[in-house]
Amino acid sequence: MVSIEPVNIHFSIPATDPLGREAVLGKLRFMPDRVALSWRLKGNVFRGGKSEMLTIDLPYGQIDHVELVKKWFRIRSLVLRIADPSLVKDIPGVDMGKMVLEIDDRSRQEAKKLAGLIDFKRSMFILDEHETRLASMRDSLDDS
Repeated sequence: MVSIEPVNIHFSIPATDPLGREAVLGKLRFMPDRVALSWRLKGNVFRGGKSEMLTIDLPYGQIDHVELVKKWFRIRSLVLRIADPSLVKDIPGVDMGKMVLEIDDRSRQEAKKLAGLIDFKRSMFILDEHETRLASMRDSLDDS
């Protein structure tokens, strides 16, 4: 059975620059109709305090692939591929829509719910797209 409660995953993306200025902290919220991706740059001595939290709404149809990476029988990270890389292009450490998110300890239990949830939501999105396309084809045939 798929949970209808939002699944919240706290994550980090390690800095890709040598001075560590581009480390990212964030939270993924898997909502009933979309995924809310909130992120900010981690504060450090070069930039001062924490940066402002930014949020990107991702429709489930934009999620191409989700993979939970385990190490020593524990979930360590989440690999998320976004169909339209321009949606996440401003996030440091994201390469062509591929996000490797290190899951925070407090979110490991929640992460176990993701595989079934994403598959279910993606299936629903694809089914809705097919139904919309079929309805438009029927309408165009009726008009002929």
